Amino acid sequence: MSLAESNRRFLVEVASMLGKKVIVNTESGHYRGTLAGMDNNLNIVLSEAVNDKGEKASKVLISFNNWREVILIEQYLDLADFAKELDKYFPGMVKYIQEANIIQVGEGVRVTQNGIEGSGLTAKRVKELFDNYLKRKQA
Repeated sequence: MSLAESNRRFLVEVASMLGKKVIVNTESGHYRGTLAGMDNNLNIVLSEAVNDKGEKASKVLISFNNWREVILIEQYLDLADFAKELDKYFPGMVKYIQEANIIQVGEGVRVTQNGIEGSGLTAKRVKELFDNYLKRKQA
């Protein structure tokens, strides 16, 4: 695997964690919160953060040299099964992108772990199917 491919995969993994609940262990303790952002220097922004002392903050910026690990604590949702289900309703229009765990339906609708991106009748129907899929997964 080339270095460029390795870097691309790393960024895809980081992007899949954005908007998810994480624990960030630092040199002096840890924070729990939602990973709101990470830049190319690996500085981290957490929203709705709580540190190990119970202190709350709406946003926390953690410098790259202060954190040791980021642990995803929110359940990962593999969208491959949902892509197969969608293909029954939209034959030939569904493309599952495994590296990013994203489903593309036609030209204008995307499905991520966070929900549906797009508008129109197709997006509305995909959202209904996705909501039903999530209910079945939680049952």
